Amino acid sequence: MILSFRYRIPDFVGSTEALSEAMTDSTTAQPMLRNGSQGYRIPLLINDTPILREDDTSRHQSFEGGYFQGAGISDCADAVASCSKAFATWSTTSPTQRRGLLLRLAQVLKDRQNEARNIMKSEIYCDDEWASIGVTTSIDLIQQTAYLLTSGSMSGTIPYTQPEGSYGLVFTRPLGVVLGIAPWNSPLFLALRAIIAPLAVGNTVILKANGLFLMPGSVVNFILHRPEDAPEIVGYLIRDPAVRKVNFTGSTQVGRSIAEQAGRALKPVLLELGGKNCCIVLKDADIGRAAEAALSGATLNICMSTDLVLVEKDVADEFRAELTKQLQTMNSSAYRLVGPKSQSRVQALVSDAEAKGSSVKSSTERQTDPSLMPITILDNINSSMDFLRTESFGPCLGIVAVSDADEAVRIVNEGDYGLSGAIWTRNQHAAFEIARRLHVGAVHINSSTVHDEATLPHGGTKLSGFGRFGAEWGLKEFVETQTVIMHA
Repeated sequence: MILSFRYRIPDFVGSTEALSEAMTDSTTAQPMLRNGSQGYRIPLLINDTPILREDDTSRHQSFEGGYFQGAGISDCADAVASCSKAFATWSTTSPTQRRGLLLRLAQVLKDRQNEARNIMKSEIYCDDEWASIGVTTSIDLIQQTAYLLTSGSMSGTIPYTQPEGSYGLVFTRPLGVVLGIAPWNSPLFLALRAIIAPLAVGNTVILKANGLFLMPGSVVNFILHRPEDAPEIVGYLIRDPAVRKVNFTGSTQVGRSIAEQAGRALKPVLLELGGKNCCIVLKDADIGRAAEAALSGATLNICMSTDLVLVEKDVADEFRAELTKQLQTMNSSAYRLVGPKSQSRVQALVSDAEAKGSSVKSSTERQTDPSLMPITILDNINSSMDFLRTESFGPCLGIVAVSDADEAVRIVNEGDYGLSGAIWTRNQHAAFEIARRLHVGAVHINSSTVHDEATLPHGGTKLSGFGRFGAEWGLKEFVETQTVIMHA
């Protein structure tokens, strides 16, 4: 909600000629970066018009250094109407035209990446590395999506049909208005991911998230709201008949509520939710590298973070020793969570495990700052502890000693989540066989659970959600097929 790109863009609705002209005119759109953490007021963007009601503060929501305009139901109705109108023209633009706009957007972000990194660091208190990852992955996402549009991967097919002289033609076409909802922890990338694929294939989008960017007027409408208004605002948008699909990245609890509402409206959803991601360490693994990857993977507040290490008993002591040695090099390190409530929730998981027999080691003493949490290793995790099944979303790493790979697979598959996993072994064939048995969306062999690229599908199973972002899999989430059968 804080990082906001706003562009001065001509109204392209009803004018593909203007769209084509703007793609080649570098002066058409001049970006203006607005940083809420430095006192800016963040407007809604509806029908290509910023909405900021300074004389009506009833729906303003404050944050450190500023406030944003919260939406009401009438704003939501206007946003849906704007997107519906724009869809009539945007859906008829060619893939080449949309590719051109996406590549221009990527260039704008390239030109201003230092500024974007600095703003991200000030807003979510991340380090240089995480801010850089957020920007570079955003650029890659935009570029890869643009290239796919004219690669043939989204072309229709001509399947065999039985009647002599007949031809079956299967086309893809955009759905209409898509609602995208993205979280805070990688504000630029996740906001872009919520809208780039739908826009690329010809949909229009209402974004309830963090960013606005270079697209023709009205094809993107930007909605913010106060936390207490979430049920009203989100419920209205899901129920509106013009909204054809919802994509959501966030917690399983909220994802379940969104899926229930969408189900009542008979609308499809794409959900990328929580994860309890496990790193399996077999006895022939490179223990040093495995420990380093597990520890670094545990320190990120993202869905793919490593929560558990399932290590074979034969090398469990060696792994613990290596992990302790690496933890000592992180002395006094602590990580900022989203707020005091998050710190309390993570600490409750740690305290529960410790009370039930887990030995706990931390990189530093418990923090007086209620938003900070030390890196914490919880040994001897067992089924009586909440930590075994509950996503921590904090800098915590649990250790479970297992008899063999079969026990590790059982623990992963009996868990409620299924987003990401990792396997460490020198036997690549064995790793591949184990990977195919795991009920998770992605498996990383001899690497961290934290990995995603614009060329890969991303998503989970079970309580980690369903559907896929990324590459052609992500594009196909936002189109429907139409079959036309021609007879001689």
